[in-house]
Amino acid sequence: MCIVFVEYRIEKEYRTSYLTWAAVLKQQFEQMDVYEGAEQPGLFVEIWNGLSDEAYAAMKAARTGTITPGLPDETEEGRLWRRIDPWIAGGRGKVHIWKFTRITP
Repeated sequence: MCIVFVEYRIEKEYRTSYLTWAAVLKQQFEQMDVYEGAEQPGLFVEIWNGLSDEAYAAMKAARTGTITPGLPDETEEGRLWRRIDPWIAGGRGKVHIWKFTRITP
């Protein structure tokens, strides 16, 4: 299990559409929370808890447009994320995803 951060900037004119989409997304994925930069309006970070390695790999491939061996490019998950591509400042290439795993000292 891991925690995943997904960061991107939404263009100002799409903010309302994005917030509506994020609310629907939250209903579908309870393990996700969305935050907006207090000092940088329009900068959003999703925090995902408890994803398996496989779920993370599928999400990253769908969000960034990379092809994961064995996974088709045109998946339901891919279509879900492509919905916001036009809203992201700089497009899909500006989506940043980081995975962290818990360490026990």
